[in-house]
Amino acid sequence: MADCLHMFKGYRVPPETVETVRQAIIDTPRRVDVPALRALVLPALVAVQPWPKTTRDDAAASAIDSLLFDAVRAGLITRHTNAWRWPAWYRAKTQTGAACR
Repeated sequence: MADCLHMFKGYRVPPETVETVRQAIIDTPRRVDVPALRALVLPALVAVQPWPKTTRDDAAASAIDSLLFDAVRAGLITRHTNAWRWPAWYRAKTQTGAACR
């Protein structure tokens, strides 16, 4: 995942932060804390060419969505919904290792 270019709404996420988020997902015993991951990404965002009327929070949310998608593709987490259809991310019981695809 660290070799990928992560650019979201004009903000870039450094590779070190991507690896920190990946490690936080791996260290999670059960449910992934999405707001905590967003708090990891938000201060590390580097403004390259921010989109008009886009906040850092919007860019961080997009970054976390993409990183969660990468983690699903890598087999680290799965998505579950509850009775109200709110999604929650949980660690997968078996992991194949994360790789940038």
